Amino acid sequence: MSIRIQRFDEHLKMPWKNGLGITREVISRPASDEPGGFDWRISLATVGASGPFSIFAGIDRTIAVLQGDGMQLTVDGRREPPLLVGSPPFAFSGDAEVQADCLGGETLDLNMMSRRGRFVHRMTKIVVSDAQTLSLPAETVAVVFRDEALVAIDSLRSDAGLGDVLVGLDGPLELSIVPRGSGCMLYIIEVTALSGQTPDAEQVA
Repeated sequence: MSIRIQRFDEHLKMPWKNGLGITREVISRPASDEPGGFDWRISLATVGASGPFSIFAGIDRTIAVLQGDGMQLTVDGRREPPLLVGSPPFAFSGDAEVQADCLGGETLDLNMMSRRGRFVHRMTKIVVSDAQTLSLPAETVAVVFRDEALVAIDSLRSDAGLGDVLVGLDGPLELSIVPRGSGCMLYIIEVTALSGQTPDAEQVA
């Protein structure tokens, strides 16, 4: 899979596991032993009403707010700090019972999931105030944009905006970014394979 920017409108729409909403799946690695399952998955979801999250047994999750008023999460009965635009990514177990209470209107959130014992993931928020070059580790599988920017990586030169995702990365790379405004934010997602697994993914657009 060659490096490209997958646009927000290209992400594959699918219903939530609990039937209460729609997720846009960006990229995933299907599970070899579970038809319809995944070993890891990146997705974007628009949350317009309060309600429970789906249970994903054996899955580790990380979530970040890209746009909107944010959410108040209660995880296994524990009320967490409000999750807002600019908050650090929040990691939790997919086995947990999670209630999400909207703090206003619609919220667009970024979700990363990986199967425990096979893969581990890390989501890092980066604020880009001025033109700069970022070194992407070999484990990077995607870069998710929140704000408008001009990006250059390898032979790719393109504009990026809210919900656009840089995919097809392979090996350590240098990503040049020129933000279109102040306080541009993006998220780098890394996946590390365990027990001889490989991080190969399927592009789902």
